[in-house]
Formats: sequence, C-alpha cells, structure tokens
Amino acid sequence: MTLKDDDCPRGEPRSHSSGLIEQYEAIAHASRSMLEAAHRGNWGQVEQIEVRCRELIAALKQASAKNALGAAEQRRRIALLRSILNDDAQIRARAEPWLRDLEELLRASPRPPSRTP
Repeated sequence: MTLKDDDCPRGEPRSHSSGLIEQYEAIAHASRSMLEAAHRGNWGQVEQIEVRCRELIAALKQASAKNALGAAEQRRRIALLRSILNDDAQIRARAEPWLRDLEELLRASPRPPSRTP
C-alpha cells in the first residue's frame, strides 16, 4: 500500500510560531495514521509513514530553533506531544508483543532472596 497525501500533510513549514504548531499537528496526524495502519497490521504502511515522520521532525527541529511559542501554543504543543507518545506506545505494543510477554514473565518469576552482608 502506498502512502497517501492525507496520511501525512506536507505543508511547507512557516516561519512563525503558528507554523510550528501546524508542524506538530502534522506529526500528530502522521502518528495517528501509523497507529491506524498498525491496527490493520499494515506494517509496510507504518514504515512508509515513519519515514515521512522523520522528515517532518527534522523540519520541525530546524524551524523550532528559529521560533518560540507563546503560552497557549506551548499548551497545545504539550497536548500534541502527549498524543504522539500515546500513539507511539500503542504502536510499540502491537509491533513488539514479545515485550509484554517478557514483562509478564518477569513479574511472575520469583525473586531470589536478597543477601545482606
């Protein structure tokens, strides 16, 4: 499956702070698209969107070095970052189910008694 334009908006970065928020929103949209593809088991599409996310993040890093966000934009930025991190955690849980198995195994295994000198 190919990456569609609506999976990752490709707007040109703007030089003012609202442009930064738009870039964060584009990354959040791409992150959500990756999660939806992961739910469908379409790992090829997840990979394609991930490549585009890296490009968006690189552009954001450059733009954010030149521009600052106001208080309201900082709050929006934090909300978007939380959403992105939540999506990422869900994608990882789907991509790496063996991690859950390992966590459960570690929780269930008896711990050796601690030795005090």
